[in-house]
Amino acid sequence: MNVAVREDSAQEGMVDADWLSRCRAGDKVAWRQLYDLHAPLVYRLCRRMGLSDERTADVCQDVFMRVYRNLGRFRGDAQFSTWLYRIAINEVSRTQREGGVRRMLLSLVGHEVQDTDPDPGPERRAQASEAAEVLEQILARMKPKKRSVFVLYELEDLTTEEIAHVLGCGVETVKSRLRHARAEFDRLHKQRSLILVKGGRA
Repeated sequence: MNVAVREDSAQEGMVDADWLSRCRAGDKVAWRQLYDLHAPLVYRLCRRMGLSDERTADVCQDVFMRVYRNLGRFRGDAQFSTWLYRIAINEVSRTQREGGVRRMLLSLVGHEVQDTDPDPGPERRAQASEAAEVLEQILARMKPKKRSVFVLYELEDLTTEEIAHVLGCGVETVKSRLRHARAEFDRLHKQRSLILVKGGRA
């Protein structure tokens, strides 16, 4: 992590600390600012963890209700975003246990194309759509614990230390799960490729 990134993180922490203090005092404007800043993060995480668009909206609401009720418990040992990730992961896990098999996962590739290129063109749209489908299928078949670590590290760009805070486990546990998750991802990708080849030959 370079100096600029550290400074950005520090500034983000100061802003969050100020808004949290005002939120605890009942400042509705500060709460709206905090929500507007972090809601996209929660939405993206929920979609990547396998929730449908409609269910994601419900879970996001539940996450921020839980955050609001527990503002007094946030001690500032970690960044607010890390604490928020933990609450979001717990809510997604609860929803998945109650809801059974989840549907599609939000694709990193498709999301980035929409964000960074206002007019990617039909060829790039088709490539992004195909990549999204592959990623969705593979992630949907991964075991939940491995998928959580994989999504947080590879797609959400959290460090292993931050993931440990989010999931409430040790850093070495995170590293071990990440190794196994990458191996499972590669295995499922190869398995899918072999099926496609055999299907083409047939």
